[in-house]
Amino acid sequence: MKEFASLYAALDLVESGYEIYPLSANTKIPPKGHHGYSEATRDQNTIWDWFQNNPDYNLGLALDTSHLLVVDVDIHESAKNGKDSLMKLQRQGKTLPNDTYIEKTAGGGLHYFFKYVGAKIRKVDVWPGIDLLTDFTVIAPSEINAKPYEALDGRTLADVKPAPNWLVAELTGQKANWTPENVYATRTKKYTGKLLDEMVNGTEQGNRNAWLTKMIGRLFATGAEPETVYELSCSINERFIDQPLETKEVTTIYNSILKREMKRFERNSVRNSRIAG
Repeated sequence: MKEFASLYAALDLVESGYEIYPLSANTKIPPKGHHGYSEATRDQNTIWDWFQNNPDYNLGLALDTSHLLVVDVDIHESAKNGKDSLMKLQRQGKTLPNDTYIEKTAGGGLHYFFKYVGAKIRKVDVWPGIDLLTDFTVIAPSEINAKPYEALDGRTLADVKPAPNWLVAELTGQKANWTPENVYATRTKKYTGKLLDEMVNGTEQGNRNAWLTKMIGRLFATGAEPETVYELSCSINERFIDQPLETKEVTTIYNSILKREMKRFERNSVRNSRIAG
């Protein structure tokens, strides 16, 4: 770690409204005489004292006061490989957005950061190798055994996205009932229901344009207003496509289908006027 890297990172964080605290060099443990995240602060004078006298300190971030949630994906054990768990969740339609702030950890795992307002919780092994943290975490540029925590793709905490609804439900214990029994046993799935199911299942990178084109066309077929279709199209792109398209691509696809729908409407109007006449 470069000299005073933790100090400079700490000052940047507190200027952005986050609370930080010191950790002993090369560890996740508070220095002797310190109290971990319970003394997290935004006070720059205190931070100068901590890190100017101890430039090798690691850096901790208070998550609860920063309104953040970290999904901690570990790969320490073959039986608890968090990346395998992520793949299983993705097959269930539960995908972590890749455009949020993500750090590679010193142990080779990943920390996904999301906006979250809720109770302070630390849930370990929610899925094998995956913990959910809303209390505190180690953050870049900390190092353990000369291996750094580092941000992916040059992002910062300014790039943090809201936590997906399914993740918040898991964290708060408000789990959805996926069983086919109860009320759905007596209902026939209609067009919109099938569309919603297909939408949530999402798609992978190689099929993005074709899949989103199909989804937008089907949204228009529900009779929704064009503005509603566009808003949903942008949301679908962000939530349910692995590696979302650029907004301008979504707009281009939407405009193309809107033009087609307007021509179809005009043809139907002419035909109906002839029948009525």
